[in-house]
Amino acid sequence: MNALRTLLVTVTGALLLLPINAVAATKNVIIGFHRAPAAHEENLVHGARGRIHRTHRHISAISAELPEEEIARLKKDPSVAYVVDNITFTLIRPVEPLSVASPEYVDSWGVLRIGSDTAASRGFKGAGIKVAIVDSGIDYNHPDLKDNYRGGYNFVANNSDPYDDDFQSHGTHVAGVVAARDNGTGVVGVAPAASLYAVKVFGANNTGGDMDMVVAGIEWAIDNKMDVVNLSIGYSGDIYSVYPDYFKPLKDACDMAYQAGIVLVAAAGNDDREIVSVPAAFDSVIAVAATDQNDQRAVFAAPYASSYGSQVELAAPGTFIKSTVSGGGYALLSGTSQAAPHVAGAAAVLLSTGIADGNGDGSRADEVRAKLATTAKDLGDPGRDKYFGWGLVDLAAATAASESYRLHLVRMGRSPKRDMQSIILGKGNYSMVIKNGGLERIVAKAAEGDSFKFAQLYSYSFSSALQEVTFSVALDGVQTELAFFPGGEVGASADLTITRLNQ
Repeated sequence: MNALRTLLVTVTGALLLLPINAVAATKNVIIGFHRAPAAHEENLVHGARGRIHRTHRHISAISAELPEEEIARLKKDPSVAYVVDNITFTLIRPVEPLSVASPEYVDSWGVLRIGSDTAASRGFKGAGIKVAIVDSGIDYNHPDLKDNYRGGYNFVANNSDPYDDDFQSHGTHVAGVVAARDNGTGVVGVAPAASLYAVKVFGANNTGGDMDMVVAGIEWAIDNKMDVVNLSIGYSGDIYSVYPDYFKPLKDACDMAYQAGIVLVAAAGNDDREIVSVPAAFDSVIAVAATDQNDQRAVFAAPYASSYGSQVELAAPGTFIKSTVSGGGYALLSGTSQAAPHVAGAAAVLLSTGIADGNGDGSRADEVRAKLATTAKDLGDPGRDKYFGWGLVDLAAATAASESYRLHLVRMGRSPKRDMQSIILGKGNYSMVIKNGGLERIVAKAAEGDSFKFAQLYSYSFSSALQEVTFSVALDGVQTELAFFPGGEVGASADLTITRLNQ
């Protein structure tokens, strides 16, 4: 019995002397591969004792939790392109005013400052344009947002309910700047007829925000054919300037979204330093700095002010911005998080004008970007500078038309050539609005050189007698003759308005 007791004591003592860190430490990482991940790549992660969080759809990567000692071995595998930490981003938090602003700053002053009311009076309100708010969600029951809300996804909880539960209602506030309805109450957004989609990557109590969530949100925007993505989020640009490869998964996702024709807009940051936050620092993203009511660089409550740097592309209002918050109310917030959605809304408005794909690359994102830059109100040093980029976004100038023409097309029942209406237009991008009065179709053709032969541009068949249709056309020649041929019953007609857009 004594011998047995001695053995038990010895074994117990040995157990107590085991190191307390015997369980291997793990790390959340994103593993990039040289090809799209499939069974082999997933098995490789499992073989490294990894737990997969998600296999990405548009970048060749898997996000997973791995034992730290396996990471070095995995990096040496020939099928692995990179392994980076799954960095956690933060919302670029607005600075709440210490006191209520004076009345002159209340009620959408930023929307007015960038000429959104002028664009709306011309009929350009963002109708038909899809804007994704990659943020903390949206209060989709808010009276100023519910009519424009079209859906989304919650990547924090992995479900289809992206309701905003953030303590500042960050995503809801951003959404209101973009597209609060023009309904006579509350506030109005830059693009009050745009469609809003909530891509929730941040949850309550500052949860979420991992890089793989943000990447998944941008991939969702690509899959769901968004036109504009707003990213009022950030991670310090200090690390990006020294170790750019740390952010490769997110940069690849942004680059792919831009190549897919999406306009990406992000906040420059509130750090009052010459360093632009990620993802605003990426070339594929429009970096937005903030201005105040005097068109000066925005200074928030100390020590916060608008960040600046060579990547800043545009400036927009960002102080005392009144917008929607969860629960149906409104609040004043200040920051580059509020400046960015002014530009996102402006991009939506510009897309709704029918801006053409001038270079024929299958995307209008680069044309929108160039248009916003060339029509911006120059602030600071002449030309592009590190504080304001090209200047304050100006929708009044961006939507101004230098030329407008109207044609009345009538099917007379004679030969197609005699029913034809033609017009000679100069080089540029044009929006064409057809208000049908009973025609079955319209065929548009362009003259080939100096001959009287015409090459067909498009043929459109109307689904209803009173349908209204908008086209966009880019003309490269110094002068181009366009001919329009009406088809249908005798006496049917249509009114065609051709507007040259300042490019």
